[in-house]
Amino acid sequence: MALRRFAQENNAAASPRSPKGPVPESPSSGFQPTTPRNRLSYGIHRSPADTPSISSSIPFDWEAARSRAPPPYATPLRGRKSVGTGTVGTPRKAIVRKKGVFERIKNLPSTIAFEIALFPHNVPLPKPKTSARILGGAIHLMHFFILASHDSEEGWDRLSGVQKSSWFDWTTPITIILISASILNTYNMWTRTKNYKFHHRTDPIASPHAKFVTTTLDLVPLAQPSLSERIRSNLWYAFSFSWRFLLGLQPPKRATAPKEKTSRVLELDTWDPNEMELELFSIYSPAHALLWLAMGSSNWLFSLMIMGVVGVQLNALTHSYTQLLKDKQIISSETMKEYNDVFVNPRINPIRRDVAVMTHQAEVVSVWEE
Repeated sequence: MALRRFAQENNAAASPRSPKGPVPESPSSGFQPTTPRNRLSYGIHRSPADTPSISSSIPFDWEAARSRAPPPYATPLRGRKSVGTGTVGTPRKAIVRKKGVFERIKNLPSTIAFEIALFPHNVPLPKPKTSARILGGAIHLMHFFILASHDSEEGWDRLSGVQKSSWFDWTTPITIILISASILNTYNMWTRTKNYKFHHRTDPIASPHAKFVTTTLDLVPLAQPSLSERIRSNLWYAFSFSWRFLLGLQPPKRATAPKEKTSRVLELDTWDPNEMELELFSIYSPAHALLWLAMGSSNWLFSLMIMGVVGVQLNALTHSYTQLLKDKQIISSETMKEYNDVFVNPRINPIRRDVAVMTHQAEVVSVWEE
């Protein structure tokens, strides 16, 4: 306690209230004292916690206090000797308990089931554009090998004078599979949509993809009666119906299950293509597949030129339109942000100040009491 008190007295006598301010000199040292740094003035919108403090003290240095070093004391360095032990402090290594062999074997089925549930999202696949380019290049390479095999067989047939090649060989099913894959990719790309429901819109929207549908308003599905409850209700209905029929009364009404809350809302189906499907469509579309079928030894140059032009046009069109949609989203978000910053936020959270005036009853003059 004596060392701490000595350090605090020296710090209060010779150090400023802020660590960033100038250090005042003692008059006995021959220098003139300096004025400590004052707090800067900040607006009412600033919090006191954001402004620098003028009452912050320098961290306590045990080594300087024990050696009775002259103040001011600097910030203690890391790795100083401890007060109690006097040894250099080293970071303690964390102790982590590893799972045993039996525990890992016991958790193996749950780990495998978890990985299967995450498939294929847990597979480190490349980006969609890169995957589409690799897949499209592989398909074009397969078409090239098929075309080369056909040309070699036709050349051998012309040299031998005997037609040995048939119209159906190993290349036919591969070609059918490739063409079907291009058609399937195109179909999935054009039919992939996302539904939006407008619950507060009563007027129709000028869009061919908008329509009024009946939707369920219950977020949690209603609980259905169990088998025993249904059997008990049916037996009671049969018993009541028989007695009412014998007594000549009206038959009872069946208990109806609770109906779901439905409402007629406006639904809009928007086109939402996948990035990989768009890229693959621009690289290998059904037009490319037909050009590969029509390609021969006499027109291969023109077919390649047409294939390249079609691919470049589709790629430029899809990328430009995708960037246009992104730019529109950015413009809409910035417009809403500016509207909130200029009109909404200043009116919701205005800066106010409480002002009160205090007076005394003797200062109030009433002309009716005179």
